[in-house]
Amino acid sequence: MSRIKATVRQRTWGSYGHFLNHRQALSHCGGFLYYDTRNADPDIAKTTRIESLDLADDTVRVIYDTYSLSANGPGVGAVVCHPLRSTVLFIHGLAHCNDHYPYSMTRRFGAWASLDPRNPVCKIQALEGRGLQSKLPWGSLGGGTHAHSFSKEGNWVSFTYNDAMQPQRRSVGFAYVDGWDSDHGEKNAESPSKYEDEFQGRGWAALALIPEDPILCAREECWVQGQVDGKAYMALAMIVSVQSSQSIQPPVDEIYLAEFPSDAKRWPNDLSGQMACRSGADSWRLEPPPGIRWRRLTNTQASEYPGIAGPRHWLIASGCGRWIVALKKDSKGVVRLIRVSVQDGQTEWISGNRQSITHPPAIDPNGGRLTYLVSNRLTILDLYSCQETQVEWDTQGFREVTGPVQFLPGEQGVFWNARPSGSPWLQIWTASLEPLRR
Repeated sequence: MSRIKATVRQRTWGSYGHFLNHRQALSHCGGFLYYDTRNADPDIAKTTRIESLDLADDTVRVIYDTYSLSANGPGVGAVVCHPLRSTVLFIHGLAHCNDHYPYSMTRRFGAWASLDPRNPVCKIQALEGRGLQSKLPWGSLGGGTHAHSFSKEGNWVSFTYNDAMQPQRRSVGFAYVDGWDSDHGEKNAESPSKYEDEFQGRGWAALALIPEDPILCAREECWVQGQVDGKAYMALAMIVSVQSSQSIQPPVDEIYLAEFPSDAKRWPNDLSGQMACRSGADSWRLEPPPGIRWRRLTNTQASEYPGIAGPRHWLIASGCGRWIVALKKDSKGVVRLIRVSVQDGQTEWISGNRQSITHPPAIDPNGGRLTYLVSNRLTILDLYSCQETQVEWDTQGFREVTGPVQFLPGEQGVFWNARPSGSPWLQIWTASLEPLRR
C-alpha cells in the first residue's frame, strides 16, 4: 500500500462546538466551510447559530442566528452548500416551539439563504411548503425534513422525511427548485417567526416512497446521476428497511433506487390541486408523483451478515453514476466498503481493511476517491482502481475524529471534526497532503 503525508492544522478555536455536516459542507468556490454550533450530534434543538470558516485566513463569521437559546427549539443545524452558487441550506425547527411543542423530527424544515460569503448575515426561505390539512396540495408536505443534499446542478434537493401522522415510518423525499436565484431569494426571504405550523415553500416537494409492508422505512439517501444509453439518468438511492418474510427475524437494510422519469421537471406544472388521499390504517396523506420507478438493488438476506451495516452513514454515488458505495460486514464480520452496480446490483468489496471501519466514508468533489477510517487510521481509496493509500498524520493533538474525513477541492487536502486533546469543544481541522520523501 502506498503512503502519503498529511500536515495537520487546527482551524477553529472558539469555546463552543463547530459541527460539520457529513457532506456538502464546502462552498462551491472551495474557500469556505459552513457548520452549525452544536457540540454533539443530538443537540440541534438547542443550537442557535450557523457560521462559516474562511479557509484563506481562518476568519469565522456568523451567517444566521435564531437568538433563541432553548432546549425546546427552534434549533438549526446540518448545513449544506449549493454546488454552483453562494447558497446554503440547513435544518430549521418550527418557530412555534415550547414545552408542549418542542423541536422534533416532524417539526422542522429546510431553510436556505443566498449570501455574500464575506458579508453573510442573511434571511431565510423555506425549501418546502408545510400544511396540516387532511388533504394536502401537490408540492407540499405535512411533516419534517432533514439531512438535505443538493443534486449536481443544485436544482434538486433530497432529504429524509418524518410525517406528522406517521412519525416513526421515516421516508425519503425531494424538492425541485427551478431557477434558483439569489435576487429572488433576498426579495422573498422571511423572518423565522413566519415559519410556524403552515407556510409556503420555494421548492416543489414530494416523497419518493410511501413506506408500506414489507418496507418499514427509507433513509440515508444520495443522488445518482449519469448517462444511460446516451440519455441523462437521475435517481435517488436509499437504504430501505425490509421486514423479513419470517416476522421473527429482524428487518434487513437493503439498497433501493427510485428512478426519475425524463420529464420529472414538469411535475410542478402538471400536478396541481390536492393529492389523492390514501386510505387504510397507515394514515398517509401523501402520494409519490407518477412516473417514479422503484428498483431493489441489493438482496443480502442469504449472506452470513445480511444488510448494509457499520456506523451510521449515507449512501455515496460515484461521480459517473455507475456505482453506489456503502458499508457492509464481510464473512468474518469486518465492516468494509462495497460498491454496487447501478445497472445490475453486482456487489464488489473494494476496501482491504482487516479491522472494521469505524466512521462514515466520504467522497471527493469529482466522485473518484473515498476516505475511510479505522479509529484514527485514515485511508484514501481510488473508487475506480481500488488502489489504497495510507495517510500518515500526527493525531496526538486531537482525540478521535467525529464523523467523516472530507476532501478539500482538487489535491489540496482534507478536513474533519475532532476535539483537541484536553478540550471538550468540537473544532475544525484541515490537513494538506503530499507524497512521502524517502
